Parts: sequence; structure tokens; C-alpha cells
Amino acid sequence: MTDPESARWAAAVAAESEKYQRVSTRVTEAVVHEASRDGLVKVTVGASGVLRDLEISDQARGVSGATLAASIMTTLHRAQSRIADAVSEIVTEAGVDAPGDAEALVSLYRRRFPAPAPDTPPRPRPARDHAQDDEDWDGPAVTE
Repeated sequence: MTDPESARWAAAVAAESEKYQRVSTRVTEAVVHEASRDGLVKVTVGASGVLRDLEISDQARGVSGATLAASIMTTLHRAQSRIADAVSEIVTEAGVDAPGDAEALVSLYRRRFPAPAPDTPPRPRPARDHAQDDEDWDGPAVTE
């Protein structure tokens, strides 16, 4: 290799390295926002999948703790499953075109944060027979 060829090669390698460094920085800083379908919660997750922000609406006062917890977790999982899309967008915008590099990075996130199962309605609780509630009490009547 001649000196001008070496210089061009070194410059190309340096430019590619800088591009990948920018991709790495942008992926690290990426966030995904997601709101629950019931409007109870909004979450923000980072590229690592960690919850960065949680907003709970005042509507949550009217639901059970189990319902609120399910809404939070479902929304969190949906946000995490979108991280791969955010990474794909970053890689595409950066012009990563080396064979397999973009696909490898995005598939890593898809495996780590797979799409959640389709929403399934919660199972209804069995109705309580209040007449039986009195029958299983062995102590004195509460009104005595």
C-alpha cells in the first residue's frame, strides 16, 4: 500500500469507527414511551429495558391494586418490545451497512425483549355466595 492509499484506508476506518461510536451512544440514550390502553399509566423505558419513568393517572384511584399492577406490567412489556424498533431506526439513520451488523444488533434486542402475548381479558372472579359466608363463621354474631 502506498502512503496515500494507507491514509485513505486509515481515514475510512476512523470514519467507520466514529459512526459505530455514534450508534452506540444513541442506542444507550434511546428511550421508548408507552401508554396503557386503559389510560391508567404511562411508562418510559431505556434501551436496557429499565423503567425510567412511571406516570399513574388519577383514574387509578378507582381500580384495584391488581388491575393497576397488571396495567403497569403490560404497558412496561409493550414498551420494552418496541426497543428493537428504536434501535433499528437509529442504525438505519446512521447508515450502518456492513453485512449483518444492523440485523445482528436489532435481533439481539428482539430476543431480549420479545413482543408481549396478545391482550387477554382477565378471568372473572367467581361470584361469592354471601349466604354461605355467614355459615362458615363459628364465633358469635358480630352484632351480639
